[in-house]
Amino acid sequence: MKITKVCCQGCGADLQVDETVRYVTCNYCHARLEVVHDPSVTHTRLMEKLEENTERMADNLRVIELQNELARLDREWEQERESFMVTGKQGHRSLPSNEGSVIRVASGVFVGLIFISMGTSTKETSLFVLVGVVVLVLSTVNAVKCFTKAREYKSSELAFRTRRTGLVRQIIEARRQ
Repeated sequence: MKITKVCCQGCGADLQVDETVRYVTCNYCHARLEVVHDPSVTHTRLMEKLEENTERMADNLRVIELQNELARLDREWEQERESFMVTGKQGHRSLPSNEGSVIRVASGVFVGLIFISMGTSTKETSLFVLVGVVVLVLSTVNAVKCFTKAREYKSSELAFRTRRTGLVRQIIEARRQ
């Protein structure tokens, strides 16, 4: 077994270690040291600095993990948000809203009432009245679907915003450490 003399990085004291020793504590200053056996030289490193670097790297890794989770959450929200989009008559896509639902219902009811009034003033009463009633029923069904979709969208958006705000806070906290 080969004994090597090394210098303590904490106080400069001479220490003697054999070639199998990987860690040592200085008898004088009680510094915890790592013994590095390079091919050309054997020396020591203070463990506290290694621990500080390891801790800093762990903190940085936590921030990166949180940022990745935030990016994933944003991507997932974009996909979910896209699933809520409604397409208008000219192909225009928009998010569902209660206001849009009211406009759709009002226009459907208006058209339905026009058909019913036309049916009461012409000989083809039953056909126009039937079309008017069908339009009113379809408008009502469409309104319920639109209001439901708008409510589900608002609920999902609130859940997304809450989760996102929490992640941003965690990132800020992790950066402060």
